[in-house]
Amino acid sequence: MNSIRNAGREQRYGLALILILSSLVFIMAAPNGTWSDLTALALLGGSLMASLRAARSNNRLRVVAGVLVVLALVFALVSTFIDDVNTELFVRIASLALVVLATPVMVHGMVKQVKLEKQVTIFTMLGVLCIYLLMALAFAEAFGLIEAIKDQPFFRDGQGAEDLSNYLYFSITTITTAGLGDFSPAGDLGRSLTAAEALIGQIYLVTVVAVIVANLGRRRSDGDSGDENDRSAS
Repeated sequence: MNSIRNAGREQRYGLALILILSSLVFIMAAPNGTWSDLTALALLGGSLMASLRAARSNNRLRVVAGVLVVLALVFALVSTFIDDVNTELFVRIASLALVVLATPVMVHGMVKQVKLEKQVTIFTMLGVLCIYLLMALAFAEAFGLIEAIKDQPFFRDGQGAEDLSNYLYFSITTITTAGLGDFSPAGDLGRSLTAAEALIGQIYLVTVVAVIVANLGRRRSDGDSGDENDRSAS
């Protein structure tokens, strides 16, 4: 019983949610530039470490993830002083990798938490919100990565629109299907990713979020399945 209570106390995604929200706000508000990208990368690295802690991942995985985050930050910092290295491209790849790694970690942690506590808690809801925001960040980084690789404007608006704050703004309006229309992707790959994000965002809301909200606070005992079978048999 004590282990279950300790698991519930540790599996709180509040810190991870705060770091993810801080990343979103910083990316939207900070001026475009190398140091802003490095700061955003550091915030995403902190989000990954907070996710690992909330998911009660083993210490070896935490150490490996911490080393990777530090190496990514050091390499990104050093690359700013090397003319032949595309710092923006590396930061995009590293940021996308950190976001993609944090998502399954949170999913695994939430599943383990529900199995231990036998109910959906408010902390499960926080984890679900973290994943939703991480998806928006992942698509924003993917949009920026496409532009960095192809060396062509991602948006039809052309030059001047290609910075991470606009990618994130476009990603948020897409995943929420707000569709404000001030930005639109120029290439086929960009349009495909945009359509995929809109579909994934809506499916996530009407399935995962809806189920979590509907079962919030409802405890499932070990005998529930047996009682249901008895009722169906009678």
